[in-house]
Amino acid sequence: MKAKCGICFRISLVATLALNAAWGQTRQFQFEAFPAEVYHGRIHVPKWLHKLKDGEWVYISGTAASRPEVTFAGEYDLEGRTCGTQCRYYGMTDLRTGVDVPAIGMFDGAEPLPTTRDGQSYLTILYFKPDSRLLIAEYLLNFREPDKPQSCRQRYFVLEDGKLKPISKTFMFCTEKDEP
Repeated sequence: MKAKCGICFRISLVATLALNAAWGQTRQFQFEAFPAEVYHGRIHVPKWLHKLKDGEWVYISGTAASRPEVTFAGEYDLEGRTCGTQCRYYGMTDLRTGVDVPAIGMFDGAEPLPTTRDGQSYLTILYFKPDSRLLIAEYLLNFREPDKPQSCRQRYFVLEDGKLKPISKTFMFCTEKDEP
């Protein structure tokens, strides 16, 4: 019995050390490590967004929208938008110019949801800050499939020269706890 407990302890210790090492790797990806100066000049509103007389903002389709404001990398308005029950897409607009940045489209999820290489469906949640170029992508796996195990994966990106570049591997766990 002692031999089995010793083996279990060693397996547990190795797993704990591996997890701690992986968590340690993610600590290098802090928002503060990728600073961006926040733009405070005139906001250039994209053509597909309008402000009504009552002060409300709407998309060209007439659906409600948020007021454009810097939310990512110092000059971009980045926001998640819904397009149905199991559909989510992201929009990113350079508020200095009013031009959309198509690079954010890699995180969109429509019906049917995208799948990982190993066949698991996922929805992407993004974490970002106005004064940082760091973008954290959290992939929620099988979240709409109760018969499959739910899990989370995470990857880090940084905005450079208007392009999102991955700066990490995909981790098999997530560290973010708050909503973006």
